[in-house]
Amino acid sequence: MSFFDELKRRNVFRVGIAYVLMGWVLLQAADFAFDLIGAPNWVIQTISVVVIIGLPIALFFAWAFEMTPEGIKREAEIEKACPRAEEPGALVD
Repeated sequence: MSFFDELKRRNVFRVGIAYVLMGWVLLQAADFAFDLIGAPNWVIQTISVVVIIGLPIALFFAWAFEMTPEGIKREAEIEKACPRAEEPGALVD
């Protein structure tokens, strides 16, 4: 399995895209709201830095952990022999 297939399997791409989109929406809303109340420019810059710093953290958690029906588990604790239902070619009962 290639590195990019593993990234896809662990949903790292999905998390990254969702994080970037939600961060953009948050920044747009904050910019609009802070313009209305006359907040200083450093406030939106601080929020931007926090969003940018959060991206690698979100990608790390997407890589290291997996959502299962039993809850959040570390990737190492999940059985690799059982294909997941959302994977192409997975057997569904």
